[in-house]
Amino acid sequence: MGKRAMAAIRRQFVELPGEDLGTPELAEVASWISIYEELAAVLRAVLARANGHPVEELRQNLAWVEDRLDTWRDRHTELAGVVLDRNDHTLSFAGHSIRLTRREADLLDFMLRHPKRPFTTKQLATLAWQNSRLSDAQVRTYVMRLRRRLGELGLEVMLVVVRNRGYAASLPATVKG
Repeated sequence: MGKRAMAAIRRQFVELPGEDLGTPELAEVASWISIYEELAAVLRAVLARANGHPVEELRQNLAWVEDRLDTWRDRHTELAGVVLDRNDHTLSFAGHSIRLTRREADLLDFMLRHPKRPFTTKQLATLAWQNSRLSDAQVRTYVMRLRRRLGELGLEVMLVVVRNRGYAASLPATVKG
């Protein structure tokens, strides 16, 4: 969708009740990300079932929801103070930077875009790397390596194990730095 069309859609829609992009609370931002992820999933499912019925309004709604989702994801990263340069795979935090491998950067980028949401090793292989052939052990190894690298910046608590559900990105309310 073009910039003009997206600008028109933004003017047409308003924030949801209770939304405050100025909030300093990471947990609240993560909640809004979850809300918009769910809303986007529902709209995609409705569009998939549209069967030739007029869908332009649904597409506009979905574009707006995805735009809000990106906005909240950016806000989450901003509040966390974690900056991931996707081009050169550099992670910066509290004035320090480290270089990650492409796989580490892809994994971290995916996890940061879905804060507090747990993913199994199979889901991570498919969604973060688009490679369903990676074994569970390989994914666990990448997670372990990334956790070690995050530790260099004092962010070792960022990737957590959610018992029986998988791995999740969880930044503390006050990130040390």
